[in-house]
Formats: sequence, C-alpha cells, structure tokens
Amino acid sequence: MTVLIIGGNGFLGAELVRQAVSAGLHPVATFHSRPGDDGATWHHLDLRDPLRLEEVLETVAPAVVINATSGGADWAVTAEGGIRLAQAVAGQGIRLGSVAKVDLVR
Repeated sequence: MTVLIIGGNGFLGAELVRQAVSAGLHPVATFHSRPGDDGATWHHLDLRDPLRLEEVLETVAPAVVINATSGGADWAVTAEGGIRLAQAVAGQGIRLGSVAKVDLVR
C-alpha cells in the first residue's frame, strides 16, 4: 500500500513518515522547501499549484493520502490548498486519511 504524506518534512509529517517506515511501508512524501533524509521517496509540491498536485498524484498513485501540511497564516496553502487536495484526491478515488488517525500507516 502506498501512503502519500503531504507535508512530510514538517513536525507531524516527519513523525508519520517515521511510523510508516517503522511499519515496513515505503511512504512517499512531499516537501515545499527541502526533502527529508529518511526512508521516504520525496516529491516537491506547492499546494498552490494545481497542475503539480495532479502530477504528483498521478505519479505516486497512492492508496491513501494524508495531509500534514501547515501553511500557517498563508490562506492559499492552509485553506485553499487543503480544499484543492481534497477535491483532487476525491476526483481520483483515493482515500484521504486523517492526521488524527495515525494508525492508517500501521
């Protein structure tokens, strides 16, 4: 099962990547400024770019997507990016996991 962690290099995302690797999964994660250095495959993604979002989803073809991004006060990332992600994932029939349910990667 391929798990795509959006924002995999942040505080929460890095923990999700770590847990996925510990569970024997090979997670795929996205980053905005720099990739992590753990066992994930990394893709650059800016949630303000809908074409890039579609490219990443098509390339990775995940079974589950978990949004662990934090755009802080940047509404285009925090709110609009999350909506854009949910719509793109739903449009491709992919499950959108909750960061509150970390057991999705176990």
